[in-house]
Amino acid sequence: MGWFLIVDDNELVRRALACVLGRYGECRTAGSASDASRYIASGIEWDGFVIDVKLGDGSGLDVLATARRSYAHTPAVVLSGELDRAAVNRAAILDARFVCKPCGTEELAPFLSDVLTRTTGDRIYAARERARHRWGLSPRETEIVEVVLRGRAREEYVEQAGMSVNTFKTHVRNLLDKADYANLSSLAIDLLSQQV
Repeated sequence: MGWFLIVDDNELVRRALACVLGRYGECRTAGSASDASRYIASGIEWDGFVIDVKLGDGSGLDVLATARRSYAHTPAVVLSGELDRAAVNRAAILDARFVCKPCGTEELAPFLSDVLTRTTGDRIYAARERARHRWGLSPRETEIVEVVLRGRAREEYVEQAGMSVNTFKTHVRNLLDKADYANLSSLAIDLLSQQV
């Protein structure tokens, strides 16, 4: 389990995000840039940052830039109620994902996958094998689980495996039916967090 810092000036948003992320780790919330800065300097080994662009006393992007001095490779997601090109580009420069609000587990799944992959390392093989045995996956379905756990691009895998996109989709549909999941992101997050 990791540590998440959630920074948003809306208390309801902070609570909702803590509800989603609390399944994967401890959450600390800050309603302002100054509170967030104190948390960043606290010495906690953060595993993920979720930061709104607009804060009452400053920019969430400035908060993330400060965090990057000590946590250069910690996964981060920047949230905004607006699609602002400058904010999207600055988030990319700060090595953060960008998600428009409102958002839930599905939109945060790539970020959570980044966090869990970074914090689990060698557990990917064990998670893959757990899935293979639990759901009786075929060798191709097992490969797809590993591709998702490692965060590889679908296009890259399809090309390397020499299969059509439709064949890939058929394997994914069969895999999701066996595991009783709606999407691969949720399945991967649960496998990596050992919640399955």
